[in-house]
Amino acid sequence: MLMTLVTGAFAQKIADKWVPDEVLVKISRGSETRAAEGLMVEGAASVERLGDLGWQRFRLQPGTSVEGAMAKFKGVDGVIEVQPNFYYHLLLTPNDPQFATSGMYGLTKINAPAAWDLTTGSSAVVVADIDTGMLYTHQDLAANAWVNPGEIAGNGVDDDGNGFADDVRGWDFFFNDNNPIDDAGGHGTHTAGTIGASGNNMLNVVGVNWNVKIMPIKIYSPNGTDSTSAMLVNAYNYVRMMKQRGVNIRVTNNSYGGCGEACGYDQATKDALDAMGNAGILNVFAAGNDNINNDVNPSYPVSYTSPSVLGVAASNSTDAKASFSSYGPNSVDVAAPGVGILSTWASSTTATATLQGTSMATPHVTGAAALLSAFNPNLSPASLKATLMNTVDPIAAWSGLIKTGGRINVLAAMQNQTVCNFAPPQSTINIKTKGGYVSFNITPGTNCDYFVKSNSKWIKVDGAETRTGSSTVTFRVTMNPTVTRTGTITVGDQTVVVRQSRS
Repeated sequence: MLMTLVTGAFAQKIADKWVPDEVLVKISRGSETRAAEGLMVEGAASVERLGDLGWQRFRLQPGTSVEGAMAKFKGVDGVIEVQPNFYYHLLLTPNDPQFATSGMYGLTKINAPAAWDLTTGSSAVVVADIDTGMLYTHQDLAANAWVNPGEIAGNGVDDDGNGFADDVRGWDFFFNDNNPIDDAGGHGTHTAGTIGASGNNMLNVVGVNWNVKIMPIKIYSPNGTDSTSAMLVNAYNYVRMMKQRGVNIRVTNNSYGGCGEACGYDQATKDALDAMGNAGILNVFAAGNDNINNDVNPSYPVSYTSPSVLGVAASNSTDAKASFSSYGPNSVDVAAPGVGILSTWASSTTATATLQGTSMATPHVTGAAALLSAFNPNLSPASLKATLMNTVDPIAAWSGLIKTGGRINVLAAMQNQTVCNFAPPQSTINIKTKGGYVSFNITPGTNCDYFVKSNSKWIKVDGAETRTGSSTVTFRVTMNPTVTRTGTITVGDQTVVVRQSRS
């Protein structure tokens, strides 16, 4: 978690970077049995499948070195990747009295009051808040707390058949139960309030959205220091599954990251994160509170080169960079208010508190994405991201520090939407059996981010997998003199069919 409670509560770090005696292993499809047998010979046993992306959690024999096991397991037949089961934990910033200003200024800074003349949000829009849980009985959150319509509370039955019994409110992936209540001090309740504390109800505070549905996804214990890669992957997989089952999850809020939360590149987490993006979800991440350039010293997950990731730095009440906020002209996209932010708190159903951190900036952007989604439900995740980036208020203090050089303006976003269009000149490309190179241009729009990927081994794409804006897509098709075959290339949300034949 990336925040400071102005009263000084919450302050702990851990030295351990990953779970001892465990690794995460990605196994190629069709090789599960062979790989499991090979790993068992090496002293590892599978204890958990992490969704449908090929990752499994393996337990090592006590005292086995994680680094040694990783080196050994990479040679096992069928194994694609091996990594530690990283710890994720709360990361806090020091309390600085100069930031303790009037707590609701952030809404005015991002022009939310003017945007409310166009929409105050929609209960049809769902935000998954991946955090410490949420006090969903709080008087300013209860009306906007998501409820699973497919579940009957308390009957111990998985009524909607999604593999999670009684997930009426979301899920707790730390304790693996159906009650994602905020018992870790209030961080998740605070981020939820900025996203969507009920408006116009004569109670406490108001969020960027007066009306919205917030799905609490809990990944932290009260310690705030011991979440793992596996928990996070399971959380991402749950959000993706619920999206694919028809829950209108448009955006996730992720107010965590950086070492010691994620002390290295975590392929398992990135795979699950990219899968959420591919399912149609924008993922908003905090830049971190270490006052470092994330381009030089990557801070994960915000530094992943994933089209669905929108990175957020923290500004103060004068639009200057918060002293603690990390930045990065390539890896961090926008700024938002993150100093002296007043929101809901979990100590009681009426409590509020003032916090600071990129954790507090992030839900301003998440809330803006949800409000924009309510205003135009047809915007894709790429379009939501590009619109928020292309309509920032340019701030001289941010020039050269973050990609856009500005702080978000949700009214401007509603009034000047970017609709990303990844359509290629033709949907099917025919090529002769001798193979060769093919190129085509796409012009999706400024800050429209996307993957370019081949889905077939015989189609080789040149250049970067992750791209932004206009580009030339070039690929090579290998020789194939005997058989007619068809493959595909994914460009953003479009599929290009490549057909190779003699004719």
